[in-house]
Amino acid sequence: MSVNTKAASSPQIRQFTETQQVNQATQFAQFTLLDEVPGLIFGLMTIVYIVSSLWSLV
Repeated sequence: MSVNTKAASSPQIRQFTETQQVNQATQFAQFTLLDEVPGLIFGLMTIVYIVSSLWSLV
């Protein structure tokens, strides 16, 4: 039984992280998505409340 493991060395990890840069458009898109999440949650909770209130009247 033989095991072949390849561990990344520190220079390889450093090179990988330095070459990966997130451009400004991607950062803006991620921020905009995170900015809209609370509104989306509030809207869904409101719709569920309205539907359940109307359902209880029936």
